[in-house]
Amino acid sequence: MKNFLFYAISTLLSILIINISLLCQDDSLKNYVLINPSDSPEQIIKKAANVIPSKRQYEWQKLELTGFIHFGINTFNEVEWGERNTDTCLTGRQVTNFNPTEIDVKQWVRVFKDAGIKLIILTTKHHDGFCLWPSKYTDYDISNTPFQNGKGDIVRDLSTACREAEIKFGIYLSPWDMHEKTYGTPEYNKHFIDQLTELLTNYGEIFEVWFDGANGEGPNGRKQIYDWHSYYKLIRKLQPNAVIAIMGPDVRWVGTESGYGRQTEWSVLPGLTMNQDNIADNSQQQALEGAFTPRDLMDEDLGSRKKIEGTSSLIWYPAEIDVSIRPRWFYNEDDNELVKSPYKLVDIYYNSVGLNGVLLLNVPPDKKGLININDIKSLQGMRYILDETFKVNLVKNANLKATSEKKGNEAKFILDDNLETYWTTEEGISSASIDIELKREQTFNRVMLQENIIRGQRIEKFHLEYWDGKEWDTFANGTTIGYKRLLRFPEVTTGKIKIVIDECRTNPTLSSFGLYKAPPEIKFEPYGGPFENSTYFKISSDDKNASIYYTLDGGIPNDNSSKFIDSIYINKSATIRAIAISKDGKESLPSSVSFHKAKYKIVLNFNYDQKYSGGGKFALVDGVSGSTNFDDGRWQGYNGSDLDAIIDLGETKHINKISASFLSDVNSFIFLPESVEYSISKDGNNFKKLDELRNDIPGKDTKAFIHSFNFDTKNISARFIQIEAKNIGICPQWHKGAGEKAWLFADEITIE
Repeated sequence: MKNFLFYAISTLLSILIINISLLCQDDSLKNYVLINPSDSPEQIIKKAANVIPSKRQYEWQKLELTGFIHFGINTFNEVEWGERNTDTCLTGRQVTNFNPTEIDVKQWVRVFKDAGIKLIILTTKHHDGFCLWPSKYTDYDISNTPFQNGKGDIVRDLSTACREAEIKFGIYLSPWDMHEKTYGTPEYNKHFIDQLTELLTNYGEIFEVWFDGANGEGPNGRKQIYDWHSYYKLIRKLQPNAVIAIMGPDVRWVGTESGYGRQTEWSVLPGLTMNQDNIADNSQQQALEGAFTPRDLMDEDLGSRKKIEGTSSLIWYPAEIDVSIRPRWFYNEDDNELVKSPYKLVDIYYNSVGLNGVLLLNVPPDKKGLININDIKSLQGMRYILDETFKVNLVKNANLKATSEKKGNEAKFILDDNLETYWTTEEGISSASIDIELKREQTFNRVMLQENIIRGQRIEKFHLEYWDGKEWDTFANGTTIGYKRLLRFPEVTTGKIKIVIDECRTNPTLSSFGLYKAPPEIKFEPYGGPFENSTYFKISSDDKNASIYYTLDGGIPNDNSSKFIDSIYINKSATIRAIAISKDGKESLPSSVSFHKAKYKIVLNFNYDQKYSGGGKFALVDGVSGSTNFDDGRWQGYNGSDLDAIIDLGETKHINKISASFLSDVNSFIFLPESVEYSISKDGNNFKKLDELRNDIPGKDTKAFIHSFNFDTKNISARFIQIEAKNIGICPQWHKGAGEKAWLFADEITIE
């Protein structure tokens, strides 16, 4: 029986390997290996150490930073996943609401190129089925819109602009199609291949084809069985140099859309990792699960010795790490103030590119067809920080001495800026070190290491030491390196360092090493927010010797601005901007925070959930409204409980209107209140009910929106106003969270 099972499993794996070999015709089986039942653990490790990327995988890995553009009918409908009944978007045969009147794809390319992005992937068709090119196989495309009188072709225009700017071009084509009538039948696979053929033959070189794992229902209520292998064969035939990502054999999804990879990221994995059903179960599904039940795959062990010793094959399957610069993938005006900061993007860079991955950063154009200025500024700031950090390698021209080195692969090669030359040890030595003596003492806080992955990924554990004048101290450590590992740490000043390879799969192959000094970074404490009468704040920098300058009016600071010495007192709303300048002249980006003085005093009779505090009770009366994104930091959340607030105007005043705003986002378990009751009092003890406003908006609207419960008063005076918003309690039966606690999200209460 055991022999039969082994034979069956081996046969299945052989089929998988044959399929992979068909997809990698020019790779001579170099990016995978079979594991024999008789292989010892040592033999398996040796095989793993010699699995290498295919040529297309290697060229893709060297890009490091790539760009995503989500643009389409969803941009104009202000949704993320489209709607199944897309005919509601049609008037006759024309999609009337798609018309980016100021579109400039060359602006897109300039913005991406200036940010250091080397590849742009366009969502040519998302799940809604709307095509950004004139397709022969559907009427739901760009030719049936007012855009350029039906003569437009955004795929053509962008691919041309990329070639002119020497940027690589890729396509995202959603297998899921909510509009196509054949979806859910065998005929749909031919339809999909026909559309894929159009894209692969009419728009020049395609560097990456991006398939996600979404598989929902089509207009007939059916799901589709995708013919993946036919898709792959077509791509290999028409675009043999293109990598096939996510639901494909070349590049895998890291498992999260946060932009953060694993601290231990192996590119050599068991062959079973390529199971498409496993990917489909997890890829790009977070939006459907609701904000309060996110899927987290970051702790998965994918390629350790324990994992690879129990498999029948090993493959090179590197990670792509995707994230949007905004909370949503498609543009939404409500997200304009929620664009990730330059520092956040840099943090993502270190935790993706710096963890042996390739970062795929989404920057969505707006309805006009332009990238928003806030996105541009954030990308420019990211590029400034990275350029300032890595422009000078402080270890250049140092003297190196290794405990072991192979002739022709000496330690000196880690400083020659050539990824394909490398240091390695003599045969059989897997643990070694390199002593580095700098020309003079240097101060640094960043380090970069790279393996020569065309020889394999091998290093499992390493640490770095510096000489403090008396002894060696560790200042950084890590596990895997792979194509690139970046580490951050407090400043170190020394003239001697040591690279120690602690554990390795056979001989290490280290190709590059660098020490760098990043520009200083500004931090505020607290980080803005509402306050009652007055507040204090502090400004600091990660460079303790840097000088900090600031302004209180939102102006750009310089070294002639006020110099920060101690806590700063404010008693009115203010926007503070600050910079830090290090002793060596490196300058931080200007950073800013805003403090908002509350308009009234307020008392809450029920506590909000600390996870969604909005900055405290004064956030409800600070004059700053929340967006349709529940996680923008401005909303105050109540999980299963009511909002009961009493506002003190300070004195009796004439009142014309009372208003309270609430968020509805049923996909995230957030519902409008069942009712809102307003009462008034002159002494704060005896309240008179004014009115109870019932919610009459249907609760099944899945689109996030804000609703204000307004009460117009007539000749009423009071000092105290009570607002009681009744939570619906639990999610209704029709909801995916039926029976679970419902959220009530409140923000701004205004009195006129």
